[in-house]
Amino acid sequence: MFLLALFLSLSLRINDRWQQSEQDRLQTELSYLKAQINPHFLFNTLNSIYSLAIEKSDATADAIVQLSSFMRYVIRDAQNDLVPLKKELDYIEQYVALQKIRLDDTVQLQYSNQGQASQQKIAPLLLISFIENAFKYGVNPEGRSEIIIRVRVDEHQLRLFVFNQKVRLIPSDENAGGIGLRNTKARLELLYPDRHDLHIQDTENTFTIELTLKL
Repeated sequence: MFLLALFLSLSLRINDRWQQSEQDRLQTELSYLKAQINPHFLFNTLNSIYSLAIEKSDATADAIVQLSSFMRYVIRDAQNDLVPLKKELDYIEQYVALQKIRLDDTVQLQYSNQGQASQQKIAPLLLISFIENAFKYGVNPEGRSEIIIRVRVDEHQLRLFVFNQKVRLIPSDENAGGIGLRNTKARLELLYPDRHDLHIQDTENTFTIELTLKL
């Protein structure tokens, strides 16, 4: 009986240490993925503002105000494990507004946000890579293109639909996803392993993602 009790005690202790080690590993991996996403987004935003400044656009000042909101969110709020869904959606809406200023009539952009974000929470900066990807590969200053972004929020579920035409030439060693999209897939697997459904349709001329996320 003594040996059995000793064995059970050791087993429980080993299991506790393994679980703690696994939790630490996941946290380290998530921190690494978030650290890659944030500079990538800010770099693209600065490029947008730089383009406006070069053109001496009257919208430059508004774009800088938008950037200050981005920075505040990323530095103050997005360091948490979870953030209010409303803040995440406001962040996306500001990003889309900035792109509208920069692109003017170059892109036929459809953006809609249906439903009510109230007390739901979400991992920060989880959705933006899908939207960034559409602008990265779906915009060509020399021709018109189309981007569609739809967000629908129910009480315990979020649905994201993003569509873009491929108008930018993609090098053979680069796919339409890029680093940001790969990182987002990894974060979804780590944070919502059994609570998300992601479908990506990658054709010769279009790129579409449909994400269903249980909040």
